[in-house]
Amino acid sequence: MIIDTVDELLLDNHASKAKHQSAGIRQIQERAEMLVLAHGEVNLGTIAWFTNRHTTTVRKWIMRSKNGGELCDQKRSGRPPVYNEKIQLKTIAFYCQVSPLPGCNSWSLRWAENYLKEHSEIIGCSMSHSTIQRILKSHGLRPHLHKYFLAITDPDFFPKMEHIVNLCLNPPEYLFNFDECTALQAKSTLAPELPAGSNKPRYEEFEYRRNGTIDLMAFLNPKTGKVFGRCTPNHNTQTLARVFKEHVNMLPSDAPLHYIMDNLNTHFNDEFCKVVAELSNVTYDPLRTGRERRQWLQMENKRIVIHFTPFHGSWLNMIEIWFGILNKKCLKHQSFESVPLLQETIEEFIETWNTYFSHPFTWTYTGEGLHEKAITRFNKLLLIESKQMDIKFLTKQLLLMSNIAKTYHKKVHTKVWKKLHDLFVDKKDYINNIIDAATKERQIINAQRALDQFKAVMI
Repeated sequence: MIIDTVDELLLDNHASKAKHQSAGIRQIQERAEMLVLAHGEVNLGTIAWFTNRHTTTVRKWIMRSKNGGELCDQKRSGRPPVYNEKIQLKTIAFYCQVSPLPGCNSWSLRWAENYLKEHSEIIGCSMSHSTIQRILKSHGLRPHLHKYFLAITDPDFFPKMEHIVNLCLNPPEYLFNFDECTALQAKSTLAPELPAGSNKPRYEEFEYRRNGTIDLMAFLNPKTGKVFGRCTPNHNTQTLARVFKEHVNMLPSDAPLHYIMDNLNTHFNDEFCKVVAELSNVTYDPLRTGRERRQWLQMENKRIVIHFTPFHGSWLNMIEIWFGILNKKCLKHQSFESVPLLQETIEEFIETWNTYFSHPFTWTYTGEGLHEKAITRFNKLLLIESKQMDIKFLTKQLLLMSNIAKTYHKKVHTKVWKKLHDLFVDKKDYINNIIDAATKERQIINAQRALDQFKAVMI
């Protein structure tokens, strides 16, 4: 074997090197140096001194190279696993159960260990809590963790989302995000807190007294980050009309105004429509349904245009980000002896925010990947035959899947569509059982229509 340079040798052994981490790569480099020196007719003792290895080690790698062997370590058999793959999979199935025992919603590691000592026939052996933990970790499972999310329940979610996204990516001159932060509690602790010390946190009394609640109506200007807010005793139609008028009257009288808000009933009832008509100087004829009123409010042939987020899609409203800042920087870990004190604190924070910390809220979200995620989540619910699936949720999901298939088919990979099709075929009984279990005729009719529409699109 003729070797001219260390780099040439490393190139020849690239496939082997890729299997090792940095420590393994360094070993291969040392072995390559041994062979280069041997090729230069340097004696074994000098090579051993230069590489800081024993002469027996140097001789072994030189002989392996002459016999055509690689520079990486050969695979070792190692000790056979104590728990084979079948036992590990049974352990995972056992531990990841929902409601494993009456009244219990999950296992803990030590509870599982104690239970398996008495019922080892479940997985075929008993097992320590540390072993259960290692098995779960090796498969990337952490069933003790929970995370909240907002499920997509609006069948027309994506067209509505596209409208909001395009509006935020290309905002008009006067665009505002509006929402109410309701039932803010004036809570006071029963004992004074203790200040933080050296390597000590601040101590706060956990028990508190409720001193009343207050609502906050807030308008965020995403271009500047400034907030207009008013604390109110409630958030009914009359209160909304008063605060909305106050905000509109602060702006140029001839400027088109755009507001993003959610679908709370006070945001599209007749009284609010009348307020918008009055401020826009247009005529409003009372409309019968909420859908008709929302359509009228969204029409752009008037000064004020209301843009509604999808149902259950409040996360598309940037005012929610500012509410999180308010909670973290103003309300959390604070004690308020009365509602007036809470109101004063919130108003002072808004002034402080607008003076020192306000900044543009730049929208970057495009919704990329959300279409596929919605279908993947529905696939998972079908796969596990979730007991929490009721007829109303099922109906909305079937309509949502149908709308995605008709309008956004190319945004989802073919394998995901195939998975949905196969699951629908396999889980027909599960879907029909949900529909049959309903007691209200209208819900059954709507679900059957949604199912027929889904079949027409998917099959």
